[in-house]
Amino acid sequence: MTKLRQIQFIAPAPIVWAQHTGAFATEGLEVEFTQTLSSDHLGQGLADGEWDIGIGVMDNIIAWNADRKAGLAMIAQLERTNVMSFCVRADCATLADAARHPFAVDATTNGFVLVLYRALARQGIDWHTCNYDAVGGVKHRFDALIDGRSVSTILIPPFDAMAQEKGFAILWRGAEIAPAYPGQIVGARTEWLKKNGDTAKRYLRALVTANRWGTSPANADAAVRALVDAKYAPVAAERLVRDAVPDLRVSLPGWEEIASLRRECGLMPDPAPTPQTIIDEAPLLAALAGLKG
Repeated sequence: MTKLRQIQFIAPAPIVWAQHTGAFATEGLEVEFTQTLSSDHLGQGLADGEWDIGIGVMDNIIAWNADRKAGLAMIAQLERTNVMSFCVRADCATLADAARHPFAVDATTNGFVLVLYRALARQGIDWHTCNYDAVGGVKHRFDALIDGRSVSTILIPPFDAMAQEKGFAILWRGAEIAPAYPGQIVGARTEWLKKNGDTAKRYLRALVTANRWGTSPANADAAVRALVDAKYAPVAAERLVRDAVPDLRVSLPGWEEIASLRRECGLMPDPAPTPQTIIDEAPLLAALAGLKG
């Protein structure tokens, strides 16, 4: 067995299905999973070589390469989009109300916060004038909201629905602000990919195989059950089956959405990265070459 160290926020559907079906073991892989404390924790760990594979969002890779010289490449996309919701304490009727308190965020220069910056700009609020509390990953932000340490934050399933059950309101959905915002991607250091091409190929082959299993009509019920067992709400599980990314190819429209968000708030690195400089399709193409269909 080849050991592979992976760090992530919440396991995307193809990861859940790969574990459920034994696809990693079939490829001779033993994947060690670590739940990150924050994007900074994830990014620095990847940059330092503490982990081989990181699961985050496209924008994370841009920021980590610029700020940490991480040398990362995107090698697959595991979700079509990130379904995010801006959740607030019930007494906040508007985004301006929420802006009177610190926003609970993961980081202030990358990730979901860029969608918040666009939402603020549309309300005529300069994001630079607001206060932010770097609480950490989505589970940590949810806990801060429930514990009363935070007034508002962006959450994803299942945490947004859990917050609503606790009496918090949703002011806006990510699809209203950044409709092409892409889902989670797989990132790895380019140096690691050069030295571990076969491992990367087998890892991606396991994910593609699991993704095809999960999206086969014959397995629809089992795929949903596997996601529900992994703590996804049934409606979210059904959406993930329905909206799965065909063969995990990285979305160029998603890239353009991320680039637009960065340009709008003045956080695009100079020189600006391009898809050609940050997306490495070679490992995925090698994985697909060994599969039928």
